[in-house]
Amino acid sequence: MGLPPGFACRLQSHYLMCRFDIPITPVGAVVTRAGQTTVKRKMARKPADVRMMNKAVHYLGRYSSSRHKLAQVLQRFADRKLADYDPQDIRAALEQTLNQCAKLGYIDDWQFAVTTARSQRRLGRSQAVIRQRLRQHALDDDTIMQALAQADEDSIDADLQAAIRFAQRRRLGPFANRTSASHLRHDPQQWRQRDLGAMARAGFSIATARKIIDHDDPDTIDELLD
Repeated sequence: MGLPPGFACRLQSHYLMCRFDIPITPVGAVVTRAGQTTVKRKMARKPADVRMMNKAVHYLGRYSSSRHKLAQVLQRFADRKLADYDPQDIRAALEQTLNQCAKLGYIDDWQFAVTTARSQRRLGRSQAVIRQRLRQHALDDDTIMQALAQADEDSIDADLQAAIRFAQRRRLGPFANRTSASHLRHDPQQWRQRDLGAMARAGFSIATARKIIDHDDPDTIDELLD
């Protein structure tokens, strides 16, 4: 009858320890400074869907996201960290994670669109710029237009109001420091054209830009909204 597997190795280790007082360290063990031996056990690999969901929760805890944006984040994570997993498992885990996040309310494209539109309006973004940014999240035009309508529902002229905020932030038109050295060195008409160009590049109509840039008094500019 043959010996049990590994019996010879265990017998040899026991002989060396008893005969010559030689400590034998098991395979995979680590000896600490205090002389204690601990065996390191190899952790089982987590399934792809578990790792994917952990990444999603970590990301959504820091950022608001659309389904499209989260899919991009998870795909980049998979490319970096899950390259040794089966590609079919990765695709299934990605779709499962997105569906689970949507079911739990972690991602909601409609709420994301409305929240983004409102925050962008507060920063002085034009409707054209907001529409372009939301399209980058693979949102359809109907969703974008409805989100903009809801974000602007309390404003008489939302684009004009956003344009005023933009001019304030960029110090354009009546908000510019006309006594600065740079202003004094150039013709006022040149500054007007420069400011109109900045407003146009920000997505505001030429009529809206002229209303603001040609207004002289920053303290009364809110009268344009009446």
